[in-house]
Amino acid sequence: MITLSDLLPLYRHMVRIRLVEEGIANRYGEEGQLMRCPIHLCVGQEAAAVGVCAHLRPQDGVFGTHRSHGHYLAKDGDLLALIAELYGKDTGCCQGRGGSMHLIDPSVGFMGAVPIVGATIPLAVGAAWAGQRLGDGSVAVVFFGDGCFEEGVLHETMNFASLRKIPVLFVCENNQFSINTLLKDRQPDRSIHGIAQAHGMAVYQADGNDVEAVWEVARQATRRARAGEGPAFLELSTYRMLEHCGPNDDEALGYRAVGELAAWRERCPLKITAKRLQQLGMSQDAIDRIGPQLKQEIDAVFIQAKASPLPENTRGANVFAPSQSWPVAAPTTELKRQITFFGAVREASALALADDPNLFLIGEGIPSDPAGVFGTVKGLRQEFGSERVLDMPIAENGLTGICIGAALRGIKSIMVYYRIDFLYLAMDQLANVAAKWHYLFHQPVPIVIRAIIGRGWGQGPQHSQSFQAMFGHIPGLKVVMPVTAQDAKGMLLAAVADPNPVLFLEHRWLHGIIGEVPEVSYCTALDRARLVREGKDVTIAAFSFMVLEALKAAEILAQFGVDCEVIDMRSVQPLDLEPVLESVNKTGRLLVADTGWVTCGMGAEIVARVVERAFPRLKVAPVRIGLPDYPAPTAPSLAYDYYPDAETVGRQVIALLESDVRPSLDAVVSRLRWQGKRDVPNPQFKGPF
Repeated sequence: MITLSDLLPLYRHMVRIRLVEEGIANRYGEEGQLMRCPIHLCVGQEAAAVGVCAHLRPQDGVFGTHRSHGHYLAKDGDLLALIAELYGKDTGCCQGRGGSMHLIDPSVGFMGAVPIVGATIPLAVGAAWAGQRLGDGSVAVVFFGDGCFEEGVLHETMNFASLRKIPVLFVCENNQFSINTLLKDRQPDRSIHGIAQAHGMAVYQADGNDVEAVWEVARQATRRARAGEGPAFLELSTYRMLEHCGPNDDEALGYRAVGELAAWRERCPLKITAKRLQQLGMSQDAIDRIGPQLKQEIDAVFIQAKASPLPENTRGANVFAPSQSWPVAAPTTELKRQITFFGAVREASALALADDPNLFLIGEGIPSDPAGVFGTVKGLRQEFGSERVLDMPIAENGLTGICIGAALRGIKSIMVYYRIDFLYLAMDQLANVAAKWHYLFHQPVPIVIRAIIGRGWGQGPQHSQSFQAMFGHIPGLKVVMPVTAQDAKGMLLAAVADPNPVLFLEHRWLHGIIGEVPEVSYCTALDRARLVREGKDVTIAAFSFMVLEALKAAEILAQFGVDCEVIDMRSVQPLDLEPVLESVNKTGRLLVADTGWVTCGMGAEIVARVVERAFPRLKVAPVRIGLPDYPAPTAPSLAYDYYPDAETVGRQVIALLESDVRPSLDAVVSRLRWQGKRDVPNPQFKGPF
């Protein structure tokens, strides 16, 4: 049973949170509207945060949502940093880049709050999994609302947490509403805790307005998690007193039942706890003195926060965590031998796993694939064990978020996706979380995601897309496309060493390419293009497999007196334009060859930048080569002319030349035309993948 010495600090925490929220509400509309960000206040829900966090240690991680002022303060987050963030000040916890909905204080274990519903749930599981793997005895907690049960990522994450017995607490603050919509209008007649129970985890229910009740179930759940008995789900019934977003009472909107708000106000967490303190022997006068004492401290913090300096506009300087610079090429003095692209990827993975005992590699079906993901992970599970090279459920968004959460605790991973197409399912975690985390919170997210671009053998519209341009459009993601075996090894090792999220995109038709690769471990640049053939007539900037097609075309064209300069772009983001500009200054002609769609593709980006910066040097309009604007068909007959190749490059190069120096188109095309079946790169290429 809880004692007075236990309950009094909880009450002080709740009063402090209430006064902070009321202070924000009272100042939100002040002259000049100095708080210029959305606010979601937790008035009425203080007991849930305080009761749970009472059992946490500093190293235990807490993750929150858009309504997380209370969670942040219950975990002892810095008050000045919170208020300063609302005012957009440099002393804010995100230096003005996040506002009320983005909070962090890792010094006390508040690991982050973001407004995307459900986004932090897998992060908490990943952080707890990292603690489990490290054996440090920590747990993690994630707070969310009842609306999260309508998000698939919750179920993906609960499944994995139960599967691995991860020490994490899922805390649902069931406040009856999602924005202004009642639970009964959003979900069928079922119990929320029953769903969690069906996922195989321990379930606890409590009155979320009674901090003593919350404290007790949280005590049981936390002890259970620390003992290695797995995750727990806490359903805490509570009520939001104010409007969904903003500082005001919204009873007049009519979505609350008549008299409902008044009834819940009588069940205010502060009133319930004050009454209990009296029962335990504390005088009303002593209870009444707590509020004014705290308010004086809080008011002073508001004054200090308003007086803090505004942040300097660094124009995106914090998008990426600082990373080491690597050479463009592999070392030339080391012993080399001929190996395949897939062998180079495997070798880099093995070296990285050997170098970092905490690094793990994870992907769907890895243990059961006898080919080892086209040879790239073959034998690694036997070499490093089942806890280092793991299978994963078919839960792309959830597992990507879990690996991001582990990265926030410093545990790196290499995720493997058989097809880049599957990354659509993980877009929330990639675009909203991984890509923005360092910009918001100054925390690195060291994670590598290998994804394979399919082609041939009837892969069709949903297994052969090449949408690197879309990922390159998202600030905060590094996107690389190595072509050679040498780059595959060096760039993968550099990606693992990088403190940022890196998408490592492999074209399936490159896996069998053979090249010279040093035996030693080495890293090559993730942000540099590479000149692979010098020339003076036409610049060809190419990505991924199209580099090989461009080189084929250049070799044949050279026999007809046309000298092409070929640049392997290697990286989509960051995009290295300088070699292209230098080449265009020499040739005056530009062709960009990409493996993706032409519209809004990388060709469009490079052409636009070259026109902006070197328009006077162009002798003729640039040309883009890529996929036509429709999905890849399955039947070989339909796919026959779908993919550009060396012939396509040759035709376009000739079109860029002045008529009096053009070689015979028929003669060039006859030398470049694809021989054999067009849905395989060579006779040895076998399906189904």
